[in-house]
Amino acid sequence: MRAGLLKETLIFEALTKEKTPSGAISKEYKEVFRCRAYRKKQSIITGDESAKEQFIGQMTVMLVRKYPQITYNCRVKWAECTWEIKMIEPRDNELTLTLKKLNT
Repeated sequence: MRAGLLKETLIFEALTKEKTPSGAISKEYKEVFRCRAYRKKQSIITGDESAKEQFIGQMTVMLVRKYPQITYNCRVKWAECTWEIKMIEPRDNELTLTLKKLNT
């Protein structure tokens, strides 16, 4: 993967527990990591030749470098939306992340 392809910025957030001064425990997602990513094109696979990209608004696939901070219990902020990590596919020094949009 070439560095010039990494045009998108992903913000990874993890669920943290904080104790308020009154003693209540609140759970919030806090930013833990930022990295650059490449959005893979989703294409229609049919019997004939097609140059069209299939658009699935709720799912996207991103290619990032391998970092230990990227886990299944993280959320991702990208394109002014919040995304859930559905699948992590490791390969050499990179990860393929399948993300699903959350309704928040």
